Amino acid sequence: MNIRMYHDLDLQLEEAIWELGEEAAGILPLDSKMAEEKAQKAWDLIPEPKNKWGITSLTLHQYVQILNYNGQTQRSAELLNEEIVDLEITGYRIVDANPYILMAESLLLQGKTLEAHDYLKKAYSIGSARAFRDQPKLYLKIAKSKALDEKEVLFQFSALNVNARLLSEIKGDK
Repeated sequence: MNIRMYHDLDLQLEEAIWELGEEAAGILPLDSKMAEEKAQKAWDLIPEPKNKWGITSLTLHQYVQILNYNGQTQRSAELLNEEIVDLEITGYRIVDANPYILMAESLLLQGKTLEAHDYLKKAYSIGSARAFRDQPKLYLKIAKSKALDEKEVLFQFSALNVNARLLSEIKGDK
C-alpha cells in the first residue's frame, strides 16, 4: 500500500499560515479567543482541497486543540471527522495516528467514552505504543483496554484536563 504524498504551498502563503499558527500558540492561554481567531484564519488560508497540502495536518491539529481548549468540541470533532474520512477513503496507508487521538480527546471532552475508545484503538492499530509517546498515559491505557469503566475513565480524564489547564495557565503567567 502506498503512502500519500503531499504538496507544498507557495512559500509566502505557507509562511503566512505558519506565522499565524506561531502567534496563536504564543497567546494561548492568555487570550484563547484571539488564539482561536488566528488558528481559524490560518486554516481558512489553506486552499481547497485542503487535504493535498503538507501544512494542512499541522494547521488543523493546532486549530482543533484550540477549539477543544475553548470548549468547542463539536466543531473540532466535525473537522477531525472530515480529515479521518478523507484518510480512510483514499486507499493510502495511514501512518499518522494523531487525527484519531485528537478525535478521541474531543469525544472524551464530550463525555463520549465508548466512541473515544474506538478511536484510541484505531490509533493504536496505526502506530502501536509509539503513537502515544507524547500523550497522557491514560490514552494508551484506554486504547489497550478490552472493557472500560466509563465513569472511571471520565474521572481520570477530567483530572488530566484540569491539570493540563492549570499547567497551561501557569506557563501563560510566566
